[in-house]
This record gives sequence, C-alpha cells and structure tokens, in this order.
Amino acid sequence: MLQKFLKLFELGYPSFWKKNNNLINKIFIIFLLPLSLLYFLISKIYKKIIKEKRVGVPVICIGNLNVGGSGKTPFVIFLANLLNKKKIKTHVVTRGYLGKYKGPVRVDPKKHSSKDVGDEALLIAKKNPTWVSKNKFEGALMATLHGADVIILDDGLQNYSLYQNLKIIVVDGEFGFGNKLLLPAGPLRETISSGLKKSDLLIIFNNDKTKIKEKVKKKIPIVGIKSKTKLNYKIKKSKIVAFSGIGRPEKFLESLKESNLNVKKFFPFPDHYRYSKREINDLIKYANENNSILVSTKKDEQRINWDQRKKINFLDLEIVIKNKDSLINFLKKKKIV
Repeated sequence: MLQKFLKLFELGYPSFWKKNNNLINKIFIIFLLPLSLLYFLISKIYKKIIKEKRVGVPVICIGNLNVGGSGKTPFVIFLANLLNKKKIKTHVVTRGYLGKYKGPVRVDPKKHSSKDVGDEALLIAKKNPTWVSKNKFEGALMATLHGADVIILDDGLQNYSLYQNLKIIVVDGEFGFGNKLLLPAGPLRETISSGLKKSDLLIIFNNDKTKIKEKVKKKIPIVGIKSKTKLNYKIKKSKIVAFSGIGRPEKFLESLKESNLNVKKFFPFPDHYRYSKREINDLIKYANENNSILVSTKKDEQRINWDQRKKINFLDLEIVIKNKDSLINFLKKKKIV
C-alpha cells in the first residue's frame, strides 16, 4: 500500500510537503487531505490484522516517519559495522526497494545488480551480510538460520509482521517532519505521536535546524549524528561537476559546498534514478569539456554501469556521533551488546 503512494512522488519531494507553503500549495494539500485520512484508516486496519512473529534473536528496526531522505541507510551501515566490530554477528534485512527479487535472497555485490536487489541493499552488503526480502519475517528467519546474533531491519517501522526488540527513528534535522501531514498531503508514513510512542530512540541526522528536540520535549532519548564527506587531495583541488539521485539530492550539493569544494555545476535526479549509459556519457563529456572531474555518491554508484564507474569519483560518508558512549550504553541497557 505504502509503495503505491510513493509511486506518485517518484520525481522527488513535492514542494507542498515542506513546512512553509504558499496559497497554491495549500490548495493542493486541502485536495489531498481526504486521501491522507484514507491512508490513516487503512494503516490502522493493517496494524490490527497483522500477527507479529519472533525469530529468536534481537531485532533492531531502523526506520523513519518521513518518506526517504532521512539518512537511514548510512546509519544502518554505521550501526552494523559498530556491532560487527564488537564481535556481534549482525545481518541486515531490507526489502530491496525497486529490485525485482522478492527473496529471501542473500545479496552478493559481485553477482547482483541494483535492478535485482535495489541500490541500498548493494551498498549495505559491501561490508555486512544483507538479505533482501519483501516479507520481513521470512528474511529475518533466513538471517537467523545463517548465524545472525542480531538483525538490523532496514526501514521496518511501519511493518508489524516481525517482533522488534528495539525501534530507532532517524530524521533529517534540516527537513524535520515537513508539514507534519500524512501521505499524500505530507511526507509522513504515520503520525509523529504514534511513531514516537512506539519507538525507543530518535536519531537526528545533521544540524537540528527544524528544532526537533523542542517538538519532541523529552518524549524519547535523542542522539545527534553528523555526516562528513570523505575527501582526497584530488577532489579538494579540482573543479567539480556533481550529480545525484537520492531522496533529497540538494543535501549532497550542500555537503560539497560545506567542504568548500569548487562546484561548477550540479545535476539533480529523482531518488533511485536508473541512469542510462547515454545520460552518464553526457555527464562525463560535460565534465571533460569544462575541465572538471565528475562526482557523485556511493549510492548512485550502484545504479551505474561498471565500465562507466572508473570515470566518476564516488564520495563516501563518514558518520560522526558527538557522544558515541551514550549510544553504546543505550544498546547495553537494551541487552543488544
């Protein structure tokens, strides 16, 4: 049901999902509010009829209240790496958004493409055992049978088929909860109050420009994290042509500017955009003609042909937590580590 709603907005966030709206956007919102009410009622019914199942090992759900662009995938990778370093065998279960496999199937980056399992699954699987499964319980069960001590459920906050020992919400501090309305009138998958009530921890990604802490008012523990783009000497000294097809591509542009890079041109694309060979060749040509290097994200890399990747510089993110000990202590209290 949710995915059918998301198809309406494949080309990116509608402007009326943001907090400040003009008269035309407000008219759009009023027109869509009955659909938001219908979405709310269907979600309530779905929650009532689904029976929750357990798999025998702790399940950590990393989810969000908004549709896309929250920083969820980088945090999933960070947490999985953190647990694996502590000798806790951690597997990730994801639905493989826009991939053709229903699963459960273990992702093999050398064998599978983004058309098979989706770009996010490929990115996570680079360093961690990852399962794609449209049925979250079946995916978690397969992970358990293959030796997982802990399972991270990627994007399962609105899934009620699998028991979750720990629920973590990730929200982008710059976008917040948008206009605070449910799909399709707003970006929310569920109401803020219901999401906070059932969750154990709130992760605020980057600067809290929308004053999320004030809105939450100590209803839930909060940990702040920041992302830092990993740069090399070549990137720092070159003129740059950049492109990206992520939840909010402008975030990538902002990160480049914050790093004081010489960005000459930026090309935004829709989230999970499947680039054609011709489009990438045009971008490579444009960068060459302007004496620049072509730059994009690691997530975009998964959707680009192998033979073209060597002509593009893909930047990775480094997650920085102000108080890492507080997160570790929280996981200890929840008997995860």
